[in-house]
Amino acid sequence: MIVASECVSRASTVELQGAALSGITPGERLADERIVDLIEALRATNLSDMNIQRIDVTDPSSIVLDTEPGLRVLLGTIDSHARRVDALAALSRTIDLGEYRVIDLRLEGEATLVTW
Repeated sequence: MIVASECVSRASTVELQGAALSGITPGERLADERIVDLIEALRATNLSDMNIQRIDVTDPSSIVLDTEPGLRVLLGTIDSHARRVDALAALSRTIDLGEYRVIDLRLEGEATLVTW
């Protein structure tokens, strides 16, 4: 995955916070392949309806997704993101995510949902 240092802001742009690059010039790559895997997993599960605005990987043990309507998803560790992304996709198919402020998927096999 190649990262641009400057880009035109548009609705489909997702901010990636806390990700180290392989260098400091435009066109460098993400240094941690696990982040690339996370982004690809999010894309593959078709979570575009969630309108993810920010992926915060500052702390690899506590990945956070923020959406435009104000939903915060606590995804947990980057090392086990695949199962949690699948769980999030399953939730998005069964509940109205707009009714929630926080979805905590950090505990394996359990989701905590906080309403507005």
